[in-house]
Amino acid sequence: MDTPNRLAPWMVRITAAWLLVGAFFKLFVGTPNDLPGVVRDLPLDVGLTYNLAISIELALGFVALVKPSWAWFLLSGAMVVFDVILSTQLGSDNCGCFGSKITMPPWLMMVIDSGLLVGMLASRPWRNMPRAAPVPVAVIAMAVGLSLPWFMDRQVSTTTLTVDGQDVPPPETPSSGWIASDIENWGGRDIHDSPLAQPPLRKHIDFDSFIPDGLWVFWRATCDHCAEHLAHLATTETGERIVTLVQLREKHDTEGNRAVHLLPTGGFVQNAALPESLEYVIQTPGAMLVENGEITRAKEAVSQEEHF
Repeated sequence: MDTPNRLAPWMVRITAAWLLVGAFFKLFVGTPNDLPGVVRDLPLDVGLTYNLAISIELALGFVALVKPSWAWFLLSGAMVVFDVILSTQLGSDNCGCFGSKITMPPWLMMVIDSGLLVGMLASRPWRNMPRAAPVPVAVIAMAVGLSLPWFMDRQVSTTTLTVDGQDVPPPETPSSGWIASDIENWGGRDIHDSPLAQPPLRKHIDFDSFIPDGLWVFWRATCDHCAEHLAHLATTETGERIVTLVQLREKHDTEGNRAVHLLPTGGFVQNAALPESLEYVIQTPGAMLVENGEITRAKEAVSQEEHF
């Protein structure tokens, strides 16, 4: 009779634990901004894509911990997929695997993932692995992993609630969470029907006195691309139209890490700042053109060569 393979279960569990570390960072402190571009650009709602990614990682990780003989093959496939995705990010500063709070270069993450994969396969997990936990325990672990992101969803809704035909007063700005600011899907909408005019954001933009028409620009103080774009607008926008600058404030903003120093100024410029307690899922700088109250064009990660 073959000797039980005692090493393989632990190699599978170590790999699963590494997978779960990334999943929990996404669950508690991350946002869809941290997803790789090839994942974020899937034809799904960004919140759905984000929760599905976390669900799969949690379910696979939990099952691998309690039933490694079930999960090693799927876990191996997941590590290969991660390496393929990471290969598309080589050259970037951060792969986003642990959110934006912890920087992890894609090449380093690829080395770690590949090392764990090789170590797991070297332990020959297909050969005489102990049974570990009973099947019902593995099923429960999978169910918990799949459902956890939906019960702990940190996405902040921007839908106006009504009671008996009357709008409910906007709630206080949440102390944490993220908002899907997918401006590219706002085309054709009246700006007063956009999430900007809904709670919890509308109290931070003075729609009562703002002129809605013109160019809207969404920017972050630490964004180098925003700095270039706003400096360009500072020289090209001379008052022929209204320019509304919306700063997406972040908790880590300081004068020391500020990249934006030159902005359009003058009587034709309107300024607003959204609260730092929330995180905004948008690739800045974002630009939006409003004509007669209607959003006619909108784009994320706009370059200074793109005319709005």
